[in-house]
Formats: sequence, structure tokens, C-alpha cells
Amino acid sequence: MADIIVFDDIIDLEYQEKIKSILLGKEKYDDYYFPWYLTDDVTKAKDNNSQKRTAFSHSYVDYPSTLVSSFNSLFIPLIQNSCATFRLDNVKVLRGISFCQLPLNLKERTVDTPHIDLEEDHFVMLYYVCDSDGDTIIYNEKVKSENYTIQQRITPKQGRVVLFDGACYHTAEQPLNNMRCVVNYNLK
Repeated sequence: MADIIVFDDIIDLEYQEKIKSILLGKEKYDDYYFPWYLTDDVTKAKDNNSQKRTAFSHSYVDYPSTLVSSFNSLFIPLIQNSCATFRLDNVKVLRGISFCQLPLNLKERTVDTPHIDLEEDHFVMLYYVCDSDGDTIIYNEKVKSENYTIQQRITPKQGRVVLFDGACYHTAEQPLNNMRCVVNYNLK
């Protein structure tokens, strides 16, 4: 697999709108509205460095491969379609989570702390629920660094899927104008 693969409209518009409607609380899924949970700092790193950036999150699958939310089933066709498109088979879900970041009234665009999601070999499937600012930045480095170099920037666009090597450090810019909502699965 190449380090980064970007594909627009990986799923049809009806399914895109269903995901967006459920995650943004406009539609129920199995008789329940989608619950978001407050995260006091979406950037908190393993070394306890914090940028104090509040966001909302929802875990579907906790590492390693423990189902924790019935909403996970909403994304199985997305995962299957994405993997089939790129001829990836026998894929195992290690972790799945969504984040919803609201503009924080920052004076200038800044990036969150670069990180990797898991130490274990994996790839990341990142799905953008809606159009937004707040790019995803994927770096060349596969070890922690003082100076990261950008491999690619990806702007959030509804229906876009990004697959990339989970060993690549990556981060997000905080949105200045719009809500940034993503679905993030770590797969093996």
C-alpha cells in the first residue's frame, strides 16, 4: 500500500448523507440519537503535553478490537467499500473513533500535536463526514521528531476517504470557520 491514498465519494451520496445526519443528531440510528462525549483535550499526547483543545468524541471499537458501541455497524459498509476499492482483504478493525471539533475562536490557524494512533503496525482509514476547514496533515516522519516535514495536506470534504500508513506521524489543523467531523478507523 502506498503511504497515502485519497479517494472522493468512496460511498454514494445517500450513504454519505445518512452518516452525516446521524452523527450530527438529525436522525436516529436503531432508535437512538448519536451520543458525543466531551474530550477535554483532543491533542493530549502520551507524554501528557496538552494544547487544551476541547472536542467531542465517540469510540466504536477500543484497542485491541473491543466493540464498545452499536453505532460501529453504521460504518461496516464504509470500511468494506474502502478496503475493496483498494483491494485490501482480510482486514481487522483494531480501533474506531469519531471526533467532532468546533472552531475555538483562535486568532490564527495552528496544528495539533503530531501523533500516531497506535504503536502496532496498521493503516488509518479517515472519513470526512462534512466539508470543513482544518486540514489533516500527514508527515514524512515515522519516528517522533522536533521538525516534521509535510508529506501531504488533505482538506476535509464530505465523502472523502484517506488511507495511510499508521506509522506516519499526522495531525489536524484546528478549524477556524466550520465544524470538523471525522470517522477514524485503525485497521490491520
